[in-house]
Amino acid sequence: MKNHFLSLFNEEHRLRTTSFLATTALLVFASQLVGTTDNLPGIGLLLSGMIFLFFSFLHPWRKVEYYAILIGACVSLIVLIFLGIQVLIWLKKTEYISEGVVMTIIFLFCLPGILTGIIGTLICAFRKK
Repeated sequence: MKNHFLSLFNEEHRLRTTSFLATTALLVFASQLVGTTDNLPGIGLLLSGMIFLFFSFLHPWRKVEYYAILIGACVSLIVLIFLGIQVLIWLKKTEYISEGVVMTIIFLFCLPGILTGIIGTLICAFRKK
């Protein structure tokens, strides 16, 4: 893992990593200027920024399997969250359910992770060897 993070800033990947991070910063900043409360362009900018954030750390991946594992992990996390909510409902402990935390995890981490996995899978599958 340490080698992966160090490889993001070696000579081969430095330009792509910094450009993805700069694009992330611009998109997230623009989404905050536009506003994300009931505003689809703002939400789209924020979602795009999160996808670029994922790609800024994952762009050295060259195998379809890695992106498929990312998709599986994000979908599994969503299923685990819904199962946890269902257990809390069955136990009648709904005061422990925080909608904000659930929405943040699902829409700011899992959904961009799934979309990044799909895009990365398509790019790696159709890349010329």
